[in-house]
Amino acid sequence: MMFDMRAKPPRSLSRLLNAEPLTQTTVAVWVGLCCVLLATVAYWTVLVDSHRTQRSFTESQSWLRVGQMSHAVSVQVQTLLSGLDYTMRGLESDFADGDVDGFRRAVQTTFDAYPAGTFLQIAVADEKGDIVYSNLQQEAQTRSAKVSIRDREHFQVHANRENMGMFIGRPVQGRVSHKWTIQLSRALYRQGQFSGVLVLSLSPEYISRYFQSIFDGANDVILLLRTDGAYLARSQGQEQVMGRSVSDVRVALFAPALERGTYEAESSVDGVQRMYAWSRVEGYPLIVSAGLDKKAIFESLEASLERGLLRNGIGTAVLLLGMLLTLWLARQRQLSERMRLQGERRFARLAQEVPGGLFQFRIGADGQFRFPFTSPGFFELHGAKADAARFADHELLKRVHPEDLPALAASVQASVGSKGVWEHKYRVYGSAGELRWLHGHARPQQEEDGSLLWHGYVHDVTQDQAMQESIRHSEERLRLTVGAVRDGLWQWDCRSGHVEWDARCYQMLGFEAAQFPMNYDAFCAMVHPSDRARMLARLQRHAEAGADFRVEMRLRSSADSWLWVESRGEITQRDADGKPVRMLGTHTDIQQRVEQSRLIKALLDRGSALIVMAGPQREILYANERAVQTFEIETDRLPGGVNFRSLHVSDESFERFGQLYAQLNARGTVRTEWILRMPSGSGHWFDMQGSLLDPDEDDGRVIWTMIDTDARRRAETALAETQHRLEAIIDRFPAGILVTDAQGRQVLAANRMLAAALRLDMAPAALVGLGMPALIQLLPPSVAGVLSAGAVAGRSLHALPDDHYVEIEGMQLRDGDRSIGHCWVFHDATERQQRESQLETLALTDALTGIPNRRAFMERLAMELDHLRSGLVAHSTLIMLDIDHFKQVNDGYGHAVGDIVLKELLASVAQEMRKEDMVGRLGGEEFAVLLSDTDAEVGLRRAESLRETVAARAIDAGLAGDLRITISLGVYELQRSDASAQGCLERADAALYYSKRNGRNQSTLWSERLPAIAR
Repeated sequence: MMFDMRAKPPRSLSRLLNAEPLTQTTVAVWVGLCCVLLATVAYWTVLVDSHRTQRSFTESQSWLRVGQMSHAVSVQVQTLLSGLDYTMRGLESDFADGDVDGFRRAVQTTFDAYPAGTFLQIAVADEKGDIVYSNLQQEAQTRSAKVSIRDREHFQVHANRENMGMFIGRPVQGRVSHKWTIQLSRALYRQGQFSGVLVLSLSPEYISRYFQSIFDGANDVILLLRTDGAYLARSQGQEQVMGRSVSDVRVALFAPALERGTYEAESSVDGVQRMYAWSRVEGYPLIVSAGLDKKAIFESLEASLERGLLRNGIGTAVLLLGMLLTLWLARQRQLSERMRLQGERRFARLAQEVPGGLFQFRIGADGQFRFPFTSPGFFELHGAKADAARFADHELLKRVHPEDLPALAASVQASVGSKGVWEHKYRVYGSAGELRWLHGHARPQQEEDGSLLWHGYVHDVTQDQAMQESIRHSEERLRLTVGAVRDGLWQWDCRSGHVEWDARCYQMLGFEAAQFPMNYDAFCAMVHPSDRARMLARLQRHAEAGADFRVEMRLRSSADSWLWVESRGEITQRDADGKPVRMLGTHTDIQQRVEQSRLIKALLDRGSALIVMAGPQREILYANERAVQTFEIETDRLPGGVNFRSLHVSDESFERFGQLYAQLNARGTVRTEWILRMPSGSGHWFDMQGSLLDPDEDDGRVIWTMIDTDARRRAETALAETQHRLEAIIDRFPAGILVTDAQGRQVLAANRMLAAALRLDMAPAALVGLGMPALIQLLPPSVAGVLSAGAVAGRSLHALPDDHYVEIEGMQLRDGDRSIGHCWVFHDATERQQRESQLETLALTDALTGIPNRRAFMERLAMELDHLRSGLVAHSTLIMLDIDHFKQVNDGYGHAVGDIVLKELLASVAQEMRKEDMVGRLGGEEFAVLLSDTDAEVGLRRAESLRETVAARAIDAGLAGDLRITISLGVYELQRSDASAQGCLERADAALYYSKRNGRNQSTLWSERLPAIAR
């Protein structure tokens, strides 16, 4: 017999969604799909917001960095230009004295004082703009070349008296040096009249090299601009911008009211988009602009974000495809169920009739019955040759065995009363008097006249009954045996479809014995829909090919639940054509076993371990889901078709692994770490534990549990190597290293330099593992206080009891956002501190006179200006003084006498000084005096008193005899509105200049009424 359980799949998505009404399962699938879509939208919203936050943080840190860099560079440029301004003032004074040789020496001294390449030329032009001196040419060449700078900007601003101090001109290509230079110039005056310009040609290349040393990025750049936008220097591509200016749009960003700012622009020089920050150079009309390559800043971040988006996009697509596949499978299952029911109905209709004697039996509305139709076979089976009417009246009851007549009548009455199918076995006497067993079957049909008409058949089952009698005793023995093991017996009449269950079959499903009649269709209806096709396929193979019939399936119980049953059976009788006639079998309740098996399988498949069961020959009998996926084991070859050898990297590994079986058989279990071959061919470390399935059976089946430890094993190896390298680096690091845990409770690392720097009489190994409280007790108080406060970013200097100094730098060690420890770096700063102390003294004190130098005086002047603005002092006056004709003293008597004159001058000044006043040497014979809390009137009187005291003092010059000198003084009262100390000094210097140009040996108070040349 054949059973067609196939169903065609839907042809389109429209048919899938609209062909049938939605079932409860389909609705649940759609609801789940909507929930997944909502969760996906929420996840992507959070993901995109996190990406936006990362970009914003990166951008803010970049703005901070470039802003700090531009400010720092502007301070460096201001320092350089202040030094150059002072140098040019000295050269201006030397040139004004008229000593050509002395001026040349001063120029050479200037070139020697600065790094090579800083200047390209120092030149002097007369009032007509002709070059009268250049260090690049001899005097004769200068006169013959007749190079003029009259048209140059740096000459015009002085000739027109637009600038009285140092002027910074546009870069020009020198007519003498033929190189690009930045022109720094100061006006020269003789007897109050403009006499020329002193020009110092600063190399833009020198500034560019310095800028290049600051940034390490290939496309990062630093610009030095004038406030009108003209390029002075550029760290990259300088040759392309010399003589050019930035765009007017960018110049507009440098608003006069702003000291610094930021902007973003694409460079017209190299096309690179950068983030710029600019700062003004204090005291000079210059702008420093630093730019970071925006692409380089965000390139790695954007690449990481793109990779994340790709991975998340693939995951989202896979999730959505999975949901659509689930929906399609649900629809397929619905169609399959419908096709299965259609097949069962067709089978029921085809199996209604079987060959045999046919008859029709009618009961009329008046209660009379008769046989409207009987086939010839019907008479033959009953041993009669009479016609149907006579046979019905007289012969039928006579042919029935008397013992079976009551049961036959009762079955007929039951069928009539229930209007149901009639089926019964009874005995009749044949024509020769022999006894036959007949089996009858009929189905009723309601007629239009109210009568019932049965359509049926009877057939001879004498041989079957005889066979049943012959095996009855064996069945009884089997029933007793099955009863002992509580299995149920069943019997199937393959021709009639009748199924007979014993009491145990009903009881295991929760029914009373024989609670309902059983037949083939009823039995199939009780089988779970998912198991029905498999059961019918097994039954078909058994009937056609004689394959064993053994199937595990679920049957519906009385509680409307499902019970797992193992059904076994065998066809015990076939007809002459080989078709099955009778089949016997058993039902076994396996519910508990299935639940345990499923629980075990779920534990094995969902666990993190790989589990493999191997046989005595090391063939693989079972592998859980993780093992199958990891090693790509072909499950259709299990059990026994795959050997453990396929998991080893080599035959030698397989043989060595076999040696573990001796230990396994002796102890019942063994554990090791082993390298197994992955599908890609590479080796992989696994933690393997083997246990005998039956400890009492040697060389039996073995359960191998494997944990993937490859990543841990490789990480441990790499960590050990890294640890050794780190310990070696720390031990040989040229500074003391102390590392503690994240809580700061215990020392994790220390080196020899730490013990040496802190004068600890302990080996570094003895410090490791020491608690921080114990370590702090061994340290000086200042160092102990730093360690007690925890690792604070930055550096601090501390004195040790033995006059040594140690510099401590603290930092926090982090892994992402997680703190993993604290680190302190200890530098022995004793020599550096001593050197810095000496340098500080030298930097702030004039070597000859011992009084504060220009730097110290300017710092004190700036502080005094702050005090004046804040109201700490009411007035302050600044005096600048210069020895008249001091150069004649040096030239006539020598520098030794000149030094004596300077010291005697200071002695005279000291007599006039108060405790709160300050005197400083600005350079050469120029001095400055700061009179704190003194107004202009008193300051002018004190200046005159000082001038008279100096003029009256006779100076003992040794062999040169007594000398007398005079001084010229410039007086300026500080104002709260003054922008800087440098501006105050320039006003006092202008008043001094006026005194020298108007006869010397006099004091001048600065005012707006002074001639422009003096202001």
